[in-house]
Amino acid sequence: AVVSTQSTGKAFYCMKTMNGNVKLSIIKKSVGKMGATLLEYQGLPDTQVHDKVTARTIVRASAGPDSQKFLVDLGFKQDYEVMMKGKRYKVKQMDITIYKVQKVPKPGDLSNTTDISSHYLVEMTMPVHSMSDPAITEFLSLAESLKPLVKLEKYDANKLRENK
Repeated sequence: AVVSTQSTGKAFYCMKTMNGNVKLSIIKKSVGKMGATLLEYQGLPDTQVHDKVTARTIVRASAGPDSQKFLVDLGFKQDYEVMMKGKRYKVKQMDITIYKVQKVPKPGDLSNTTDISSHYLVEMTMPVHSMSDPAITEFLSLAESLKPLVKLEKYDANKLRENK
């Protein structure tokens, strides 16, 4: 069943450190309404864990209306901002989101967004405590059943860097 039709804004912030870049995003759920604002840190993909899925640590925390100012005060700089419009489905523990990504021309100005691509992005996420979790089999089974409808690719950051 469809959980929600949603518009979600994401602003991506970056801070250069001695060990590389730290990236955080501010997620504004239900843009235009009184929606939740979250800070999200996504760890680097662990490509050694499983060959069919991308595993990474994600930490989310509720944030107040001054979260952008807070990140800037800590030394972060905004890289870019996007709007994601689409539908979110819930299947047991899995969240399946189908959305279009739109470019936000000026930070905070959501009135003139334009599609980055004519294609939709399909994202499947599921919390697991370890890669031996039996729910991963169910996750991979659902991904396999979607193959005739959707081109599914595992995101590999290392390959992306090599191709640049």
